[in-house]
Amino acid sequence: MSHPRESRAGSTRRSFLRRAGTAAGALTLPGVLAACGTTAPLPPPGGATSGAVAGDGPGGLPLARPDVPVALPIYHDNPAIKSGLKPEKGPLQLYNWLEYINPAVVKSFEKKYGVNVQISTFNTIDEAVAKIESGDVQFDVFVPELVYLERLVVGKLLAPLNLDYIPNLEANVWPTLVNPWYDFGSHYTIPYTIYTTGIGWRTDYLPHFNPAKLAKPWSALWTEGPHISGKVGMLDDQHEGLTMGLLHNGVTDVNTSNAKDILAAQKSIQQLIGSANLKFDTNEYEHLADGSLWLHQAWSGDMAVTPEYAPKGVKPTAFAYWWPKDGRGPIDNDTMAILHGAKNPVLAHLFLNHLIDVESAFTNFAYIGYQQPLKAMTPEAVVHRQLVAPNLQTTLIEESQFKNGYVQGPQSTAAQTLWENAWAAVQST
Repeated sequence: MSHPRESRAGSTRRSFLRRAGTAAGALTLPGVLAACGTTAPLPPPGGATSGAVAGDGPGGLPLARPDVPVALPIYHDNPAIKSGLKPEKGPLQLYNWLEYINPAVVKSFEKKYGVNVQISTFNTIDEAVAKIESGDVQFDVFVPELVYLERLVVGKLLAPLNLDYIPNLEANVWPTLVNPWYDFGSHYTIPYTIYTTGIGWRTDYLPHFNPAKLAKPWSALWTEGPHISGKVGMLDDQHEGLTMGLLHNGVTDVNTSNAKDILAAQKSIQQLIGSANLKFDTNEYEHLADGSLWLHQAWSGDMAVTPEYAPKGVKPTAFAYWWPKDGRGPIDNDTMAILHGAKNPVLAHLFLNHLIDVESAFTNFAYIGYQQPLKAMTPEAVVHRQLVAPNLQTTLIEESQFKNGYVQGPQSTAAQTLWENAWAAVQST
């Protein structure tokens, strides 16, 4: 089984997404400039609807941030469906990343509603958006990324949600993500998975290592790396990699457009390439599992399943994961949404509701290894169900930690270009 974050076509879904964001004008979304809603997006408490963040996003929307939540507009020619409608007969069409949902969750939905679900997969966000935009294919449910969300909404590629069909949102999901900063009021999305980006290592090869004991934990790769040259890895992902460089330099703004900070992060990584013979990949769970690498920047969901990839005789205690307990580290979440023009809009709403059912979420975790932000899915509950080894409970988080996390939001074209150029320089080192 391929893991959800394994490299596809030489890059991860996140790095492809960020490359798409670089060429802001390259993707011609319908109505992106002419879109006009009957209701202007209402500012949430403490937020705003225009000019709040330097470098406004598409359609004049502000660039959403955790401290500047944005209520995405609903347009008169793209309304939500009415309440009380009967579900269609299907088949429901899901457009998803490979191996990013448990087939058992799909089957339980099919059985409950007496319908079939057909899953189509994509390798890159460019590919996915191009197909959706072309109109040559028609899907019901899609997996938008936060940094791309505003463009999809202004381009009217997503349909507004009628939350009457999704009672599990308020009943089960963390309050923080019932009204998320990137889509205040959940006009277009429900949260799917959550994850952190921290540091994973082999405790048997590095018995005395622990980032928490360092004065600068985010500098762990630079501190330990030269001593274990050739055994150190960084995620081959533009944003994750440069974010590690920023944190190493004491910069916590993971959306920075400061050219000096971005250049400094680039140079720090280039220095590490030389001193530690740094490796880049997106299947860190395999390299840590087989011992070819001992220390690696890692995604929490990958570390949660790493013991499953280890050779026989290697115990789960051979693996450890650090991310700050106070939550002040890189964190993110994926979403699910309904596409504009979906042929099965009621069924699609019911499917989103099914995904955030408590038992569905635990079943899903057993397959993909990524936590969902449900009140019942506490770290203790996941460990109690023996879905994660007790020593890897650090791969799971509480809502209080999520609130403090450093989350990437959409970026201006100028900022994205700086990031893209810096990462290209790293890759050419």
